Amino acid sequence: MRALLVLFLFCGTTALPAQESLWLSDSSARELGLNITATLAGFFNSGGQGLPADPYMFSLKFSRSNQALRLGIGGRFQQRTEFLSFGNRTVSNRQLELRGGYEWRQAFGARFTLFWGLDLAGRYRAESVRLSGFPQDITVSSGEIGIGGGPVLGMMFHLSPRVSFSTGSFLYAFYVSGREEDPADNPAQPTINKLRGVDISPVLPSSLYVIFKL
Repeated sequence: MRALLVLFLFCGTTALPAQESLWLSDSSARELGLNITATLAGFFNSGGQGLPADPYMFSLKFSRSNQALRLGIGGRFQQRTEFLSFGNRTVSNRQLELRGGYEWRQAFGARFTLFWGLDLAGRYRAESVRLSGFPQDITVSSGEIGIGGGPVLGMMFHLSPRVSFSTGSFLYAFYVSGREEDPADNPAQPTINKLRGVDISPVLPSSLYVIFKL
């Protein structure tokens, strides 16, 4: 919640005398961002229990003047095997998050910039648990694909003309299609449930990015 409070306080600085921005320029530039929230665990605490965290690990922006084309990517690919007395248990978790959009910017003084825009986003998620050994192999799995998008709002603090810090929030709505495979009743012919619906994912400004202008 701290970052959101800072954002509101920052919006009140519009009455300050105008200064030339360290970041905005009429020249084209590329901006590479790295989500360092995990590295600085606990630095920002949004207080939004139950709300999803920012899943994007990297961002790339092509900027000029007060506008930018924005791209983002994130993912998780994990698999571990646990050795049990009656067999093995393999847990797999795969996620891929993509987004692309456009943003507009407004400088406040030399070191702060407010940005807002719209994104299109897509995601793929799959999880499975496989028990092998006794009495026979059993796999419980689920997967989904989502397509959607929504508005974004954030701010940047410019440490230098080449390095900035950024935080933001977004509200995405996804149309989700997925399936669940449950072998509880009959492992040989597991029950398959198909899922369709709309998932609204609000994310508070609880992540911190370091941005490098290339």
